[in-house]
Amino acid sequence: MNLLSTTYMCLALLVFCSGATADNTLPASIITLPEKGNAILVEKESQTLYVYSLKAKDNNLAFKAACSTGEAAGPKKKAGDKKTPEGVYFLIDKYEERYLTPIYGKKAFPSDYPNFLDQRRGKEGSAIWIHGTDKVLKPMDSNGCIALENNNIISLADYIQLDSTPLIIVEKILKTDPGVQALKEKEILKLLDSWAHSMETGSYHQYLAFYSEEYLPNISWWETWFDLREKAISDKVPLKIEMANVGIYAHDDVVVALFDFSLSSGKEKILIGKKKLFIKESAHEYRIVGDVIHKKSEPYKAIDVPLIAAAQKLVNFKTREITPMEMVQKWLAAWSSKNMSAYAGFYADEFHSDGLDKKSWVKRKTQLAKKYNYITVTGRNFKINTKKDDCEVTFLQEYESSNFSTKGTKQLKLVKKGGLWKISQENWKEK
Repeated sequence: MNLLSTTYMCLALLVFCSGATADNTLPASIITLPEKGNAILVEKESQTLYVYSLKAKDNNLAFKAACSTGEAAGPKKKAGDKKTPEGVYFLIDKYEERYLTPIYGKKAFPSDYPNFLDQRRGKEGSAIWIHGTDKVLKPMDSNGCIALENNNIISLADYIQLDSTPLIIVEKILKTDPGVQALKEKEILKLLDSWAHSMETGSYHQYLAFYSEEYLPNISWWETWFDLREKAISDKVPLKIEMANVGIYAHDDVVVALFDFSLSSGKEKILIGKKKLFIKESAHEYRIVGDVIHKKSEPYKAIDVPLIAAAQKLVNFKTREITPMEMVQKWLAAWSSKNMSAYAGFYADEFHSDGLDKKSWVKRKTQLAKKYNYITVTGRNFKINTKKDDCEVTFLQEYESSNFSTKGTKQLKLVKKGGLWKISQENWKEK
């Protein structure tokens, strides 16, 4: 049974348990709950916290309590604004009373604010929790957290599974018809299945087609993945991407899908971790605008690309480590061919140069690639200074495009990430 059919059964159970008919009884923010899953929904307008559950029988509502959000209205944008964020988050830790000051009550659950999308949008701040309190609960009386009376935070704890239970915060809960919700779920699940299939059998162009033009995922691992895929096929143990315990949630124009992400060879399955995709609808099609591993499995916590490590284990295949010189040559080739997806994959996430981060740098280079009919970039007189996980490469770079040419000294600072060399800084001095 594939992901679509399995999760569709879960939605059918959701509708059945809720007793929902065409009277708009389903919250629009909860598209799909995993089996035995719960979702926390906070409505700022009414200062109320709700828990929806597949296990509940009364309109799918398992728990309800008064809460207090930030004393300032509106979604959080920066540290100290005393606002509660709005969006889809997940609870990632738990603190018991003995570790808390009285102001946080008997339990506290930190969220993952600011999430990947928040950070891309420039939102700041941290330490957004759901917690109890020793104060009298008053509406809009927190610094940005969500506070509950102590007896209610204790009751809420029974519904929380760390790194799985969503915390969806909205100004006002919107309801939707179950038929509309089912259609949206079907479309998202179709996207997820096709996305996984492109990893199993497609080219990196087919894989990238699932991503929005506004977001460029890291695909520096694709060449190694392709080699592993081919080795697995020749050994007659093709690799398969598996997704389970899928939850799909929405806020405004963004859909968030969280699921167990595994790699299987038919004989063995490895859980890589919890995968989180941020998805937007554009021109009546869904596209991925964010792709992160929400939580890595224990054996892969320190590994940059756990998918590759899992594949190497399943096919018993050790790829040859690419040298800094080979990496630079591949980077020059990607730049010269104006393959900006491959070009971006050579940069570390923490890259910075000329006051630009990775996103801004790649955007600028992509604009230049579109502007010129051709680009040719070559290097010579290479000097390489390699340490354990750091490397500095200096060379004479010659650049030529359809209406501009220059040459000078290029210096690349490299760092090793998951066995791959990445550019962390780039300096240029024209001759």
